[in-house]
Amino acid sequence: MNVLDLARAAGPLLWVLIALSLYVVYLTVARAQALSRLGRNADALIERARAVTAESGPAAALAEVDRAGHPAPAANVLRAGLGRADRGVDAAGAAMQSALLAEDTRLYAGLSALGTAAQIAPLLGLLGTVIGMVRSFLVFSSTAAPTPAQLATGISEALVNTAGGLIVAIIAYVARNALRARADRIAVAAERVREDLPGWLARPESRPRPEARLSRAQEYRDQNYDAQLYRDHERGTQPQQAGLTPVLAFDFDEASEKTRAISSGPNNTGVFRTTTPAKSAPAARSDGTGKGQ
Repeated sequence: MNVLDLARAAGPLLWVLIALSLYVVYLTVARAQALSRLGRNADALIERARAVTAESGPAAALAEVDRAGHPAPAANVLRAGLGRADRGVDAAGAAMQSALLAEDTRLYAGLSALGTAAQIAPLLGLLGTVIGMVRSFLVFSSTAAPTPAQLATGISEALVNTAGGLIVAIIAYVARNALRARADRIAVAAERVREDLPGWLARPESRPRPEARLSRAQEYRDQNYDAQLYRDHERGTQPQQAGLTPVLAFDFDEASEKTRAISSGPNNTGVFRTTTPAKSAPAARSDGTGKGQ
């Protein structure tokens, strides 16, 4: 008995199962190709966008992402957030959330159809089983002594439909789970971008410009040196090192972005400090008593 004989024995319901199986195979192949394209690794692009955001701002990072043209959902979520970064972190977060919902629709498209096929295929097979058994009982009712060949027609129809329904259901169920696992991994990468981008945007605003801050080592040296000069002043010892000027206060010149020392003169008392230009304006010194404000 070949396939055609089985199809004839199973009746018209088997052709419905065959059409359903072809649809399941087509949908599985199409979704696998789509997820393969959407699942391309975007880590390099994300790291490059992070670096560009820190150096040149979100506008430059957006241009970099647009230039790359990456198809991954993570890149699309990143593009949406950078596009609204000029309106604030909250606006960028809302844009990324909307983009993430749109990407979820793309990622999980077709999976519900596979799930439906996995559910109805066994039911179609069960329907064929019932129809085959009914035919077998009709043989009993119409014939006093039915032959095995007459009974085999209905029984074969029942069993072939059951087997066909189970085969289609297994293929659809396995394909759906495999594709869903792949889509979940891609969605997690996009969700990670949505969680990380607000930190990229907030970090440059919370720290001073590089040209307006002293290094930690320089600040530490300045603090220690000021303390030593103050102790020398309390003991009445005048520092003899070159480059020291008696200073009462500092004045910050915004035009030249340099600190100009206001000297108290060689005979006045005050805290001594080197007049090395600095980018940031130090706090005012003492009012002549030798103690800082």
